[in-house]
Amino acid sequence: MIPDINLIPQKEVVEQKKTKAVKTSTVLSILFMIVTVAVCSYFFIKTDGIKSQIKSLNSDIDNQRKQIKQLSQIEISGRNLDKKYRVLSSLFANRPKYSLFFEEFKARKPEEVSADSVDIKGGSVSIGGTAESYIAIANFINNLLNKDFEGGNPNLKGLFTAVSLNSVNLEKATNEVRFFIMVSYDEAKLKQ
Repeated sequence: MIPDINLIPQKEVVEQKKTKAVKTSTVLSILFMIVTVAVCSYFFIKTDGIKSQIKSLNSDIDNQRKQIKQLSQIEISGRNLDKKYRVLSSLFANRPKYSLFFEEFKARKPEEVSADSVDIKGGSVSIGGTAESYIAIANFINNLLNKDFEGGNPNLKGLFTAVSLNSVNLEKATNEVRFFIMVSYDEAKLKQ
């Protein structure tokens, strides 16, 4: 075989190689630039989508916070109402029923005795009034202290625990006996 004879001058071969290298590098650069632009465009679009999602989520979060703040006032009102309800429930459950006290007091008071003033302080009552005689006052005191008194409420036996006679005066003008007594009572019996 015959070897190829290259008649192109060496300078021209170098120029052709340079031109070919420039063309190849240009094509590769353009391809690299296209790929880079495509990747950048993809990331730009993705980033823009993520930013819009973030804005949307932030606005949703702000709306939720506003709703929570509005509900906090309702929660505070609810808690306050619950506290008030519990206080009222305990008051109604544990308060003494003074109507029972006065019913029992009226049942044990003889007709000859009249109470003009009654002052109730937790656990004791001061009673001032008049009676037709000293014996009526004695009967009244005995009725209050009698645990087996038959005219009153059977659940309130032992309601009155102690009686002290503070003063007794005979008014000569009206022939009545004015008295002042202190009566101690069991509050637990009034809470039944």
